[in-house]
This record gives sequence, C-alpha cells and structure tokens, in this order.
Amino acid sequence: MTQAAGARAVSHPYTRWNFVVIVLDAAFFGGALAFVDPVAVLPVLLSQLTDSEVIVGLMSTLQRAGWLVPQLIATSFVLHRPRRKPFVLFPVLIGRAPFLLLAFAFSTAWGAARPQMLLASLIAVWGFFFFLDGLVGVPWHDICARTIPPRLRGRFFGSIQLVGGIIAVGAGAVVQRVLADPSVPFPFNYGRLFVLLFVFMAISTAFVALIREPPDPPTAGARSLLGLLRDIPATLREHARLKRLIVAQVLCGVGGLAMPFYAVYADLRLGLPPAVGGIFVWAAIIGSLSASMVWAHLSDHRGSTSVIRGAAVVMLLVPLTALLIPPIVRILGAAEGMAYCYAAVFLLNGAVWGGTWIGFTNYVLEIAPDDLRPLFLGLQATLSVPSVVAPLLGGILLKVLSFEALFAIVAAGSVLALIYAYRLREPRRAEGEIP
Repeated sequence: MTQAAGARAVSHPYTRWNFVVIVLDAAFFGGALAFVDPVAVLPVLLSQLTDSEVIVGLMSTLQRAGWLVPQLIATSFVLHRPRRKPFVLFPVLIGRAPFLLLAFAFSTAWGAARPQMLLASLIAVWGFFFFLDGLVGVPWHDICARTIPPRLRGRFFGSIQLVGGIIAVGAGAVVQRVLADPSVPFPFNYGRLFVLLFVFMAISTAFVALIREPPDPPTAGARSLLGLLRDIPATLREHARLKRLIVAQVLCGVGGLAMPFYAVYADLRLGLPPAVGGIFVWAAIIGSLSASMVWAHLSDHRGSTSVIRGAAVVMLLVPLTALLIPPIVRILGAAEGMAYCYAAVFLLNGAVWGGTWIGFTNYVLEIAPDDLRPLFLGLQATLSVPSVVAPLLGGILLKVLSFEALFAIVAAGSVLALIYAYRLREPRRAEGEIP
C-alpha cells in the first residue's frame, strides 16, 4: 500500500471499530482452537484413535491445505466485487457449524463405542472447516488492509495474538484439568473440549458479523479461476517481490514436517501423559504472548522483513530444542521435570507462528497495489501449497526414520529458510519510509 493509501486508511471512520471487533473475532477464534490445539492436543487425540503417523500428519496437512489452497478460488470470486464481507460471513457460518456434531459424537456412549467413526468424522469435519476458512482468508485480510493502515498493522496483528493468548491461557488450564480428570474417561473428555471449541467459535462468529466493510473498494476486472492460473507465470515475472516472498514462505514451511509430531514424541518416546497437553498449550501461549509485542514493534518500526528473519531464527531453534532437551534432562537426573523442560519446544513454536503470520501477511499487504490486493493474497497462499504436504511427508518419513532424524532434517531445512529470508528486501526501506 502506498503512503497515500495509508493516509486514507488512518482517517477512515471504521479503523477504530474494526480494530477492536476484528481483534476480538480472531482472538476468540484462536482461543477456540486452543481447546483442541493442532500441535499440542490434537496429535495426542489422534494417537488414541489410530497408531498411524501418516494419519496424524494428514490432519495437519488438511489444516494447511484447507487454509492455503482455496484462497485463489476465493480471489476469482471477490476480485471484482464491491462487497466482500458476505464472502467472509457465509463461509464462517457454514464451516464452523459441524463442530457441534463432533461435540455430540465425542460426548455420547454411541460415539465411544465407534472409535473408527470418531476418527472418520474428525478428519471430515477438520478438513471441511479449514477449507471453508481458507475461502475467508482473502476477503478478511482485504477488509483488514482497507481499514487498518500499515503503521498500525504490527500492533493490530500483535493485539490479536495478545488477546487471543490471554483467552487461550484459560483454555490451556481447562485442557489440563479435563484430560487429567479420571472421572471423565476417553473420549468424553475430548467431547467437553469440542463443546467449548464450538462455543468460542460462535462468539468469534458474532464479532465477524459486526465487522464494518468500507464501501466501494478498488476493484479489478472479473477473472476466472482458470484465467488466474494461466496468468500466474506472467504475474510473478511482473511482480518479482511477490515471487521472492512466496519462495521464502515455502522454505519456512519446512517446519511443518515435524509440527504435529513434537507432542506425539512426548507421548510415545518420553512417556509423558496426555494431560501434559495443557502444559504444552500454556507454553505455546506464553511463547506467542511474549513474542507478539516484539513482532509488532519490529513490524511497525523496522519493517516486515525483520519479523520474517526473526521468526526464521526461532524456527531453527524449535527442532534443536526438541533434540537437546531430553538428553540434557536425563544427564541432569531431572526426569520428573521433563514435561516442563520439553514445553520449551512449544513455547518457541508459539513464537514462530505469530512471527511468520505477522511478517508474511504485512509484507504482502505492503507490496500489493490496492486493486490487486486480493490477487496477491490468493497467490501468496495458493502458491505456498508445497508446504501443505510437509506434515504428511513427515508422517511418511517416520515410517523409516526416527523422531530424532526427522527433527534434524527440519533443522537443516530451517537453516536454508533463514539464509533466503535475508535476501528479502524491506518494502518500506525501498520506498524511503524507514532508514
């Protein structure tokens, strides 16, 4: 976005309203997912329904694919539309409703007697939800960009993580209490978590309905999905910074190889009970909270590339920590504290997620022309699809490799991602906005 466009956004009457409403929407969304955290809780749930590492990886792949792949489809729908909020609200309403079915299935004796049905329904609902959520990504970010000026976006995304983290602290406490309660056996304990997930998603949806969309955004001509796909090479040649951003994002996706398996490693190799999932959720929240304001400050004052580079450094530390913590704890004879020491993996991972989201999102919003912003957002997401298969590939690799070997591969890939991150040019420095 240009400085002029940023000035228009500063004076926009919806800026303050949308800042508060969208922060609460996204914060309750993140808090809802904390009840069945995709990194700390969901993999352990899956390991109790199946012994297949491939299925564990598949769930993480469904999440990433559901978020990234549909965004170019959404672009073909919204690029020429003067109103984009309907393309946020309707998919949200449809995609979140099936969580109520999961809550019912995991809370009844009928479901408990059919674990394969629970597994199948969990996979189906998870994939459906993230596909619909992926359709929301482009119009939601476009509305954010049209009402939140560049100089506020670091604080905006940082506030989402801060408020969402505070909500998720309570979710982590509930997770630990529910999963450690012997009076609530499996799968009824997870049924309670799905009920809470649905309630918090409903609150988030209410805030989505309150978002105010600026009228008459700059629109490009109507483009079919096939036309967008056919023009991808020319678009990337014309917009080299977008191409470099996508390459960097794909390289940073290497962390996804091991993402769902840190909790499984704690369960199967370290012998930690499922209830430590609450500790891991807390650690991820603390990591996200402690880093969110750092990322926000860097984004607003040093630019989005500083955030991307910082997140790449922390991403390298995640697998290294997973490799080093267990032997160090054993050498020190402090096995009783293994859960709290190993939680450092999730603390660092929480910081990584926030940094990559703020860094890559702000970068693409800053380099995108106003009328092509949905196209840039759609291409950024959809062309990052190679990272989608990373968790599934990680599950396949675990068939022939150890957890430690997988973590070492992720560390090596993270080094390459860090090197490439330093090749990105800061958009605001190129335009003379920051020194």
